[in-house]
Amino acid sequence: MFITVGFLLISQTFAQQKTITGKVTSTEDGSPIPGVSVKIKGTSSVVQTATNGMYSIKANENDVLIFSYVSMLTQEKTVGSTTTLDVAMAPDSKVLTEVVVTALGIKQQKRSLGYATQDIKAADITNTNQSNVLNALKGKASGVQITSAGGAAGSGSRIQIRGINSLNPSADNQPLFVVDGIPISNSTDLIGINSDNFQNPNRAADINPEDIETMTILKGPAASVLYGLRAANGAIIITTKSGKAGKPNFNFKSSVSFDDVTKTPPIQTTYGNGNGGAYVPSVNSWGPKIESGIPVYNPYDVFFKTGHQTQNSFTFSGGNDNATYFTSISNSEQNGVVPNSDYGKTSIRLSGTLKASEKFKFEGSANYINSGGKNPRTGITSGTIFYLMRHTNTVNPADYLNPDGTEKTYNGSIQNPFYFTENAFLKDNVNRVIGNLGVEFKANDWLTFNYKAGVDNYTDFRQIYNEKGLLISTLGSMTEQRISYGEVNSNFYARASKQFGQKWFVNFLLGHSFTHINRTNLSLNGTQAVVANVESINNYNVYTTLTYPGKKNIIGVFGDLNVSYDNTVFLGVTGRNDWSSTLPQSNRSFFYPSTSLSYVFTETLGLQQNDIFNFGKLRLSYAEVGKDADPYQIGEYYSTLAAFDGVSGVRRDIRIGSESLRPERTKGLEFGGEFHFFKSRLTLDANYAILNSIDQIVPVPISYASGYDIFVTNAGKIRNKSLEFLLSATIVSNDNLKWDINANWSRTKGRVLSMPPGVNEIQFNPESPWVKQIIKTGGRPGDWYGWPYTRVTDQNSEYNGQLVIGADGYPVIPQPLSNNYLIGNAYPDWTGGLGSTLAYKGITFSFMFNFRRGGDVFDIPKTQRFSTGIGAETQIRDTQVIFKGVKNIGTAEAPIYAPNDKQVLVDQAFYANSFPYKLAPENNGFQDASWIRLQNVSLSYELPKKWLNKSFIKAASISATANNLWLSTPFIGFDPEASAYGAGSNSVGYVGTGVPTTRSIFLGLNVNF
Repeated sequence: MFITVGFLLISQTFAQQKTITGKVTSTEDGSPIPGVSVKIKGTSSVVQTATNGMYSIKANENDVLIFSYVSMLTQEKTVGSTTTLDVAMAPDSKVLTEVVVTALGIKQQKRSLGYATQDIKAADITNTNQSNVLNALKGKASGVQITSAGGAAGSGSRIQIRGINSLNPSADNQPLFVVDGIPISNSTDLIGINSDNFQNPNRAADINPEDIETMTILKGPAASVLYGLRAANGAIIITTKSGKAGKPNFNFKSSVSFDDVTKTPPIQTTYGNGNGGAYVPSVNSWGPKIESGIPVYNPYDVFFKTGHQTQNSFTFSGGNDNATYFTSISNSEQNGVVPNSDYGKTSIRLSGTLKASEKFKFEGSANYINSGGKNPRTGITSGTIFYLMRHTNTVNPADYLNPDGTEKTYNGSIQNPFYFTENAFLKDNVNRVIGNLGVEFKANDWLTFNYKAGVDNYTDFRQIYNEKGLLISTLGSMTEQRISYGEVNSNFYARASKQFGQKWFVNFLLGHSFTHINRTNLSLNGTQAVVANVESINNYNVYTTLTYPGKKNIIGVFGDLNVSYDNTVFLGVTGRNDWSSTLPQSNRSFFYPSTSLSYVFTETLGLQQNDIFNFGKLRLSYAEVGKDADPYQIGEYYSTLAAFDGVSGVRRDIRIGSESLRPERTKGLEFGGEFHFFKSRLTLDANYAILNSIDQIVPVPISYASGYDIFVTNAGKIRNKSLEFLLSATIVSNDNLKWDINANWSRTKGRVLSMPPGVNEIQFNPESPWVKQIIKTGGRPGDWYGWPYTRVTDQNSEYNGQLVIGADGYPVIPQPLSNNYLIGNAYPDWTGGLGSTLAYKGITFSFMFNFRRGGDVFDIPKTQRFSTGIGAETQIRDTQVIFKGVKNIGTAEAPIYAPNDKQVLVDQAFYANSFPYKLAPENNGFQDASWIRLQNVSLSYELPKKWLNKSFIKAASISATANNLWLSTPFIGFDPEASAYGAGSNSVGYVGTGVPTTRSIFLGLNVNF
């Protein structure tokens, strides 16, 4: 009987124990959460969820399962009579979200990453009302520099992560953009290399900010190595919004803005039109003093107008447990601050997911964008802003038309800026389709297969028009340009996730990718217009056609192994091999690895619940990544010649490429840590990175005796060192009040370690006007070369550092002027941001300051303000002055210095003719571009629920938002941020000839129903 009863008890115990399975998902978007700890309360039995959120554990009925995860609220569930137990976990508002989207769109625990990333949330983007998503990132990301091309309607922006990686002036130094796991183009498609003619948009601006759920910045090679050579400069990973199970949700958002120019150069209002103190109908303001009663015009105030933007978006989403959908329609229209300028964008997006079975899941999206508008021609030596800054102060620029409609001019050397902008412009029309389709097959609890294919296709039809009679086109001209871009991406990977024992967890990914890019650029240029004021390419006598084809194929295979121990120590090893069609066959294949290590040491020390220091992680990574060449850089190429006397010919290009060209290679080492204090109310992320880029693909000048003038080869090495800090703090957090503060600081220093053999320097940026950026061994990217004033350099002299004044009484300029002298650098010493959000009941107030310290920029209009006499700097004129400095009363070999006491005349000739004086850094030819900028400020009010109870509206809010609202800078001129050469150029530090940046104030309405 005893044995029988024993068997019955044992069999009953085993009968009660059963295998419990289930899936852990997020309450926010229904996505699975990997790495969740599932533990039987009161025991040591614990497992973790796999990549797909699934778990399996043996338990008895009435056992309590504890579901815990770093960023989620812990839940306890009692085992019932069923064997399935699904759990939806909600984010813990007391800690930062710890799941980030990394390469290939895969979500990972942030604690497991051994490299630096930064996550930007949807609210951080949409609250700025910026139509270009890059502008919404200003001040928010450490180690990231974003430069606007200016304030023209639809103008683009440039993004750069951790400095310049390529010495080639025409190389792409911007990161790869990835939307929902598929790369897309962020080209700017400049008209000519380093073009300053128009402020074209960058193609990432086509993305509707309202569609973005999260944005992750992968800063280093270790983070982006899975994307291969296209992510050598980092990657921006964008995840778009998707529908959620439940009732259909409708959202309508609308806003309108008022835009004006942020900053203009001060002008002098004492002297009027003329030369040498006498009145002459001239572009100059070197005439007599302006008499009382004569009107004075500030050309900038007269010309620039108040611009407007209207933005409307509508989203519709919903679904159930098996299928979800998301639809958005948005439209933005912008009238620029410059007359005859506008820009518009319309976006329609459809996306959805379908769970066909427990094993198959499908997802897809399609996005159509139409954008374009009209923008004036700008430029360094001609253009709307160039003519505006040369306009005198006693002639009204708005009075520019004669009764017969012709241009009214007071001097034939410039155009009236109003007339010019109406008769010299670019019109463009872009049609773009971005789409992807993916399928996921879950073979079992630990093995998943994923395939996704995507396309990015756009055509940009441009018309560049110059009316007859303009200084730049006396006979008139017009260009029609058709840019076509097509990209197909195919990604496949298999991912295995397996737990071994109670503490070991392994993820292994193996995949393959294929990319095909086809770009064509066909332009037809017509000159000698037949009839005036006819915008048709058929209206010309002489035509020239050009075409620039470009194709590229990239094939890659990759593997990624991640091993974690006790959810505390994480090791990652990645390898990728690429084959690029733009490289020689012998060097077409290249492999690059990465490895990373992350250690959450507070777990070992048992500090998880510590009230002061509850989370600490150290990370270390090393990675390599490659970069191939542009198409047609190998060997020699030929082009056809125009017919001559009925005979056509073929011409060999004077540029030749090495037949053994190798890919560039960037090797990155970074280490840092993440630290949480006071129950994660205060967090600090610190990172230090060293990037060495070798085997630079550069164009090297060679002797014409060889029959060529440029040889493309591998040579040169550049190093970038970056130091980055991110700080976040929750000062107050309760049911009624929440106050958050965030700050970031970063510094990147580049250094050229070596140059191509036989090459002493590379001119990195355009020389015009008169100054240049040159790269030399030991120098830095962005180094300025020019002519500084001569100073005393004798360390033992009491006058050391003072200006040397010549016998003529003026500062001494180094001779000859053909020599170049290092005078500064265009890149900032450091950048930073400080922001805060304060929410009280239904009122939310936020702001973001943007900081820049150092960096010299060349103010191109400065030379014009000097020569024309319109600038406030020329207020001191026709005056005897004594330059502060010393004169040499000894000899050149044995100088003896004494204080200068010679009086000299500062007059029109000094300002206008002695151009080296204008360009010297001491005389503000180069200026410090430091600034403190109120980048964004926003105030919103959510209407009380009780006001809406009897309506169909679920929630509604009103808001006021301002961008670029306030600027403090020592720079004299326009806003020093705007680049003269556009968003797609590597030319940094040339400013002042494009449409200046604007401040915008938005009033908005947001309704959910």
